[in-house]
Amino acid sequence: MDELAPPRPLSQRAKANRDRIYTAAIELIRERGYDEVTMTDIAKAAGVARASVFNHFPAKLAFLGEWFERFTRQVLREAGQQTGNSAWARLVFVLEAMGRGAHANKDIIIHVASLAMGHGPLAATEAELDDELQLFFADIIRHGQREGEIDPGLDVDFLADMWVGLLTVTAHDWVNRGQVSDLSSDLKSRFQTLFRGIEK
Repeated sequence: MDELAPPRPLSQRAKANRDRIYTAAIELIRERGYDEVTMTDIAKAAGVARASVFNHFPAKLAFLGEWFERFTRQVLREAGQQTGNSAWARLVFVLEAMGRGAHANKDIIIHVASLAMGHGPLAATEAELDDELQLFFADIIRHGQREGEIDPGLDVDFLADMWVGLLTVTAHDWVNRGQVSDLSSDLKSRFQTLFRGIEK
């Protein structure tokens, strides 16, 4: 059986249309709350036909998945520029950026958290981003081992998996406690405890 051809890249016009729909949806979700926004509302705000919304985003949950992807990848892009810093400083940069972004988007994060965590409609998106975080954390750990910060005998992939799990659990704890604490501080406190145990 022939392999399926990869999807064609969107034309500039289609990409602009998709971005306009996405922006309209996120703005409405911020204003009204996720449950109060319909696909018809999004089409009207974006100035497109309802069918066009479904063509790019087959379900309303897809907007949350897209937001989560954009947010996480933006943090990783910015963190990737911190190559000259220590492993701990690079890790703190990621944790602080995640915390600030979560605080600035509490209403969206609460829905992402409830629809992810290893199951449900956003599980595939979360799994894909977890893989990207794991690779990023592994790079930080290897850097720390080369620079003498982190015990070189530790299993890099296992430790990176632990970091991904700790990040996820801390973020979900923050949501479940009502998003009242400072997430950046929560993350740094927990990661510092773990980091002390792996320092060389």
